[in-house]
Amino acid sequence: MKAQGLQPQAYLDNNAATTFFEATRDLLLPGPTLTNVNDVRVILVD
Repeated sequence: MKAQGLQPQAYLDNNAATTFFEATRDLLLPGPTLTNVNDVRVILVD
């Protein structure tokens, strides 16, 4: 980060963590986990 002259606060202010970690080559993309941990549940109360 320092060697590349990146300013972490600028990335934080813009909610750009993915872009920051891509630039530092530290981005972890695990891929599909084949679990239902992130299922979306919608409840409609009428």
